[in-house]
Amino acid sequence: MCGCSALVAGGRLPPPAIPRRLRRRRGSSVRAEVSPGGESQRKKVAVAGAGWAGLAAAHHLVKQGYDVTLLAAENGPTEEVGLRGFWYPYRNIFALVDELGISPFTGWNKAAYYSPEGLAVEFPIFHNQPRLPAPFGVFAYPEFLNLPLIDRLTSIPVIAAVIDFDNTDTAWRKYDSMTARELFKMYGCSQRLYKEVFEPAIQAALFAPGEQCSAAATLGMLYYYMLSHQENSDFLLCRGDVEEKVFSPWLQSLEMEGLKFVPNKVPSNLTIDTDSGCISAIVCGDEIYKADAFVSAMGLSSLQSIVKNSPFLCSHREFANLLHLSTVDVISIKLWLDKKISIPYVANVCPGFDDSSGWTFFDLTSIYDDYYEESMTVVEVEFYNASRLVTLSDDDIVSEASLHLIKCIQDFEGATVIKKSVRRSPKSVINFLPGSYKYTPRGSTSFPNLFIAGDWIVNRHGSFSKEKAYVTGLEAANRVVDYFGTGDFAKIIAVEGDEPHIETLRSLSKRANELKSQSPLSEFFLQ
Repeated sequence: MCGCSALVAGGRLPPPAIPRRLRRRRGSSVRAEVSPGGESQRKKVAVAGAGWAGLAAAHHLVKQGYDVTLLAAENGPTEEVGLRGFWYPYRNIFALVDELGISPFTGWNKAAYYSPEGLAVEFPIFHNQPRLPAPFGVFAYPEFLNLPLIDRLTSIPVIAAVIDFDNTDTAWRKYDSMTARELFKMYGCSQRLYKEVFEPAIQAALFAPGEQCSAAATLGMLYYYMLSHQENSDFLLCRGDVEEKVFSPWLQSLEMEGLKFVPNKVPSNLTIDTDSGCISAIVCGDEIYKADAFVSAMGLSSLQSIVKNSPFLCSHREFANLLHLSTVDVISIKLWLDKKISIPYVANVCPGFDDSSGWTFFDLTSIYDDYYEESMTVVEVEFYNASRLVTLSDDDIVSEASLHLIKCIQDFEGATVIKKSVRRSPKSVINFLPGSYKYTPRGSTSFPNLFIAGDWIVNRHGSFSKEKAYVTGLEAANRVVDYFGTGDFAKIIAVEGDEPHIETLRSLSKRANELKSQSPLSEFFLQ
């Protein structure tokens, strides 16, 4: 790199960045070539963060001949905190698993929702049911044990908002200013339907109650997982820890292809080349990692920590905007119990009994290979929006988890905890608060060689959680390829398109909105 490098924390605003190389058209590709000079001539890329996003970026760039260093905050790759399970629309992750030649998943699973009164909804395996036009299957096939038909019918008006929300920037800005609860109230959703069906789904997938979630994020999530296609509600589970079953063989395959994996490195700063206006290095404590391009695949809170300590980054609006975003605490508790307990469903979603935190529990005895023949029960509980619990002792957290389990399944009352594991993940998940969309970054930045990936950024793929993290990692790799003009673009499998009747209704809705905007009074009324 040319010029003098200045630490971002104390750097001055550089001169305008030198333009990128002539960009290639998206459909073309040029294979990366190693010149006669050898390894030193290959472009170096540093990827910070070793979850789904970071591994995806490293995976494609290594295959394109780049010299890639992957920095991990822990001893090995660690899955981002997110919605459990591998859902039917995770098409890119399933393609990766096939490429790696591994078989880490169970078959399709049934699930249940619990309310404070007990079991509320039983979900079937939708693949086994005759396919109905979306979204009718997701309301027709589950067994609503106590929810009257009149309540379920109040979901129909909400479909109008689902049709109107098409994942465009316009749609996100339109719905992001209101809460999910306000949305359902506006469309006449019954109190019980909201509490027993929609609120648990919001808390489990977006990690906060509807009063704290953007209507835009809620509509996008519900359409992706539930309302777009009947089968999208089906999910697989990993037959062990993802780090062991997926990430370990994945990392081994990448290291064999030349990836440099560096564990226990937490980025604390960035340096900038003041002549080119490009990032020149990632700082991890006393160590500096130089490269020609960088992918930040860290979580939101990690990137916020860097920005807070950097007056230079704070002077860039896109990075200062990150400080307007909020995060959520998550706690995972694994319990080994001294007796076999009959748990009807392997995956269970529960609203928070205090109305602020949601939680889920999983029967690991039926999921994990290592526990399948054990005479005891192994269960994992996850609390979301768990700031109230994160400061408690391990014993107090275990007691809280045990009390919650007993409220759902009485047999837990006589069981003794013989082993426990508590993992706190403070500020680990973005809180999709109303109004947060305008502050959320895209994959490119004002630094031409710095790109961002993660399930919390804005993209147009339409996926969520693990699949979104993986896709944004591939998108970041494609931006690196585009920046250098060397290599092939990663092939990203698109989300399955709308069913014909939904596509027709969306076209009509779009046309109606266009006609409305052309009205002389369109700017008179409050939007």
